[in-house]
Amino acid sequence: MISVPCNYTPNLISILCPTRMRPKNVLKLVNSARSMAEKPELLEFLFYVDNDDQTFPPISDVKLIQGPRVWISNAHNALYTNATGEILMTAGDDMEFLTKNWDTEVKNKFMSIPDKIGLVFGNDLGSHAGKIAVHGFFHQNWINTLGTWVQPGRGSLWDFWSSEVAQKLDRFYYLPHVHIKHIHYRQGSKEATFDSTYKYVYLNNSSFDPQKTYRLLERERRIDRILLAEVMSPNPPLETNYLIASFLVSILKNKISLRNKRKLLILNNVQVLVLPLRTIINRLHSIIR
Repeated sequence: MISVPCNYTPNLISILCPTRMRPKNVLKLVNSARSMAEKPELLEFLFYVDNDDQTFPPISDVKLIQGPRVWISNAHNALYTNATGEILMTAGDDMEFLTKNWDTEVKNKFMSIPDKIGLVFGNDLGSHAGKIAVHGFFHQNWINTLGTWVQPGRGSLWDFWSSEVAQKLDRFYYLPHVHIKHIHYRQGSKEATFDSTYKYVYLNNSSFDPQKTYRLLERERRIDRILLAEVMSPNPPLETNYLIASFLVSILKNKISLRNKRKLLILNNVQVLVLPLRTIINRLHSIIR
């Protein structure tokens, strides 16, 4: 097992939330999280607010980071650099905590995972409930292993990204009894208003295809799974699309470096099979030249 640094405050949960011109939503998020927590003193709130947004409400004991209007993924990463919690949440300003002692439920789940590598998420009471961790909790071990908090990208698809990674590692933990309501117009919530912030995101995403970009980054998600698997105990289940590479690595064991193991494990079955052909072609090319 590879060790990871422990540069966090034990038992503290950091809630990271980019927000824009939604003061009432911010108050609902903070107040509901605190009132429903068993230990509200062990909650840390961090908000990223655009420089041109002067609507953030006066709230005590929160960390406010202001900066230029950036991709939401970049805002999350800016918040992470200021977070100190052992457990971190990718939150949104359209959430409300509804379950008593939700914080203890989340901590208990992580305590049951020896290496703390896992994605824990509650019931958002929407169409994605139990399928995608729209607002998930992560332990610092996950983040330190990967070296990043939220994968940078123009569209906010890290929820699909982290959910896919966790599912394929068999570390996808749904807490159906922990209700953290997602008040979003696409979730069918009658409380949600299609405001200027939603409109901006909708128009911005309609100018390109984030799903296409997501599909093109399968290799990067595979790299995440390889890195996390190295610190997991027991080992994750084998992925059928990478069986040949996994088999070769098991045979070679200590005969190749960690770097070369990672390079090999990135290759799917088809890519491994064409390697000999590619070698022959390159050899012939060098002879012809």
